[in-house]
Amino acid sequence: MLTPFGIIPAMVTPLTRDDTINEPALRKLTNYLVEGGVHGIFAMGSQGEFWAFSAEEKRRVWEIVVEETNKRVPVYAGTAAVTTRETIALTRLAEQVGVDAVSVLTPFFVSPNENELY
Repeated sequence: MLTPFGIIPAMVTPLTRDDTINEPALRKLTNYLVEGGVHGIFAMGSQGEFWAFSAEEKRRVWEIVVEETNKRVPVYAGTAAVTTRETIALTRLAEQVGVDAVSVLTPFFVSPNENELY
């Protein structure tokens, strides 16, 4: 089981001028962070603006980060979504890509009590 520790930055998602994923910049950022001594990489979290990307775009980001880290550090994927169904689908997608762990937010449009959340 993966136990998070140390520095795991929630990375930004670099974009081109036409708002597509800037793959060379994402590769460079990933290597910069790993070479800087981080203990993991967190892609597509709130800092990465997960709400602004399609599932396919998220998949591409995770593929690039997994490829560039090359198992040097664990990759954490933000799989939060508005619906439980979408969160499950994104989590399965992240697993297929080969991320090491996921981060899932509690519902953010409703306020369930503890029992409802469970």
